[in-house]
This record gives sequence, structure tokens and C-alpha cells, in this order.
Amino acid sequence: MIKRGNKLPIQVAEGKKRPDVPLQAAKLASKTGVALRDKLPIYTSWKLYEKDGGPVEVQKVLDKVANRLDVDVKNDGPSKSACTDIIKKGVKQQRYHLKRKYFDESLTMEQLLAKEPPPKMKKEEWIELVKYWCDPKNQVHGLHHCFC
Repeated sequence: MIKRGNKLPIQVAEGKKRPDVPLQAAKLASKTGVALRDKLPIYTSWKLYEKDGGPVEVQKVLDKVANRLDVDVKNDGPSKSACTDIIKKGVKQQRYHLKRKYFDESLTMEQLLAKEPPPKMKKEEWIELVKYWCDPKNQVHGLHHCFC
């Protein structure tokens, strides 16, 4: 039984990507997903989160998760690794959903750029994503992963 007012402790075993307890895994995934949708900018690749201001942005999401749950994200370890993995997969899923909902292959890049960006997304991020999706190299690559 969960006591009201206490943070749910999250324990991730060494070598695992998720907690063994289903309730902990669900809460961790849910809170991390909410935090990344609210706080994290959408870049074209996870590699961009590893340079420049990316680590700071990822740390903000980790701190928000740690604020809501009793999880150790300050030290390198299985808990921080699990949270980072959830963020990485969540960002990829978010890009996928944005492309399915807002990217129309029948429009030109100029027409797509003239549209308003999706909610909670900056214009610069939208421009970068549209350029990325319109690049012929990425269109060929994308055909392997989607059912367009």
C-alpha cells in the first residue's frame, strides 16, 4: 500500500534497464515521460543531447523525476541509467508521433515550414525536424522504419 505524501522508492538492479517491481517500473516510465514532454527540446538525434547544452537539458528532466520519485539520479548507476534509457526511447517515440501527426510528405519543405509548429515545440526545433525529415538521405532511411 502506498502511503500518501511519501515518494515511491525506485530500485533498479545492477545490469537491468527497469525496476523489477511492476508498480515501480510503471511509475518511473510515467513520471519520466511526463517530465520529458514538458522539459526536453526535440532534437533530430539522441547524439545531439550528448553535446553542448544537451546534458543540461537531460539533467533537468532527471531532476524533475527525482523530485517526484525517490530515485538516485545524481550518481552514475543503474537508476540514472534506467531513467536516461527511458528518456532516450521517449524522445525517439515523440519524434515518431510528431512525424506521423504533423509531417505531410505531399507538401514541400517550404509549405511545411510555413505551418505553425506543434504545441510545446519551439519554431527552431520544428524547422530542424522538417529539414531532417525532408533530407533525401533520411527519407530513404525512414522507409525502413515506418509504414508510410
